[in-house]
Amino acid sequence: MRKFITLVIIATAVISMNAQEGSTVVLLNPNAVQKKVEKSDAEVQDPKKNSKAATWLKRGDLYQDVFNIGLEQVQEGIDTKMLTLFYKQPQSIENETMEDGTLKETYIYENMKYVFVNGALQHWERINPISEDPLRVSIDAYKKTLELDDNGKLTTKVKEGFTSVKASLKRQGVNDYYTEDYEGALGSFEDVLEINQLDLFAGEVDTVMIQYAGIISREIASKTDNDELYKKSIGYYKQLAAADFGGPNTYLQIKMDYLNIGDSVSALEIVKEAYAKYPDTVNVIANVADLYIQMHLIDEGIAFMESVVEKSPDIAEAYYWLGRMLINKEEIEAVDQAIEVYTKASEIDPTIYYIYYDLGYIYYLQGADFFERSNEEQDEGIRDQLIKLGKEKYDTAIPILEKAYELNLDNQSVKYETLDLLQRIYYKEEMTEQYERVKALKENM
Repeated sequence: MRKFITLVIIATAVISMNAQEGSTVVLLNPNAVQKKVEKSDAEVQDPKKNSKAATWLKRGDLYQDVFNIGLEQVQEGIDTKMLTLFYKQPQSIENETMEDGTLKETYIYENMKYVFVNGALQHWERINPISEDPLRVSIDAYKKTLELDDNGKLTTKVKEGFTSVKASLKRQGVNDYYTEDYEGALGSFEDVLEINQLDLFAGEVDTVMIQYAGIISREIASKTDNDELYKKSIGYYKQLAAADFGGPNTYLQIKMDYLNIGDSVSALEIVKEAYAKYPDTVNVIANVADLYIQMHLIDEGIAFMESVVEKSPDIAEAYYWLGRMLINKEEIEAVDQAIEVYTKASEIDPTIYYIYYDLGYIYYLQGADFFERSNEEQDEGIRDQLIKLGKEKYDTAIPILEKAYELNLDNQSVKYETLDLLQRIYYKEEMTEQYERVKALKENM
């Protein structure tokens, strides 16, 4: 996830090295920047100067320089050779071999630490920074510029400044994420979203930042059991859903966040919204049905799945989940109906292993029930009839479960359970050769 976030944000931020072959590299001088900051601090306290929009515009630009100290030629993944080409040799280097054998090197300069993992820059840390949050100072300065710029002459320059700040915030957020400062990363991404709310950026929806604000809110929530942060994540992901970003998966993530705060009712509502928008998406249908089962709303779930089958009669999984609903009623009539819809599902798509597994399992349970009742029956005639019925159910289950095993290429747990059912049947049926075969298959899993 970290690598994915980094690659996307770097692409959107367009963070590229300014130095090219034959060009002159000019680095910011921290001492000179410090003097400019002191001058700017004095100007914003001066009643004559702090009423001028230009004073605040200059301050906004200046604090971007404060942020960029030590980062002028730094790019994600830069190696140590390139770093020292631009910034000369460090004051010291700390080496550490991690438990997994990864080499971690920290290049220490007067104002910065650059941390490399296996030769590539992972993150950076500041030493005695001029400002703890220079980008926030820039944001506030540019807002003040807009407030004082009555004739709008500086609007274009302010927008350029905000655009640059947004790129730096994304960069800062990635860095904070790497250092596991999740609150800091979230703050940076939310600052980007704050800027996007300005009239200057009306109509712009930065779905990448919204998504990552949601991701990090959720990550912090999972570490702290903070329901408010889960709710914040839900809010961000609802924005994504409104923007048609991420498709059904956006809704399914909201569902998970609701479940994390114990709100199954809202979880069900959101996946039903997803179904209304994506009625042919199997994963959405499955999530709606599964929630009905988890919430023990079987009759409501059956009604919902019957409507799904009616609207989408060619989706095998719709019949499968209707079958799952029916067997949860634990009524004989419902089980017979489940067998019918499972059979229909297998006819529509004969390649879905779990349809065969469920169907075979039903026949196995029916057979096992007949055999158990025969053990308790005193009347020999009735007992023989129960044994005959049990054998018929087992004989019906065998090819269905064998088919489930054959088709199942991925789910090892269900594959094992399938073999276990077959082993029990073959043992009961005294089919020694087949019993030994499935026993060996189980042992070799």
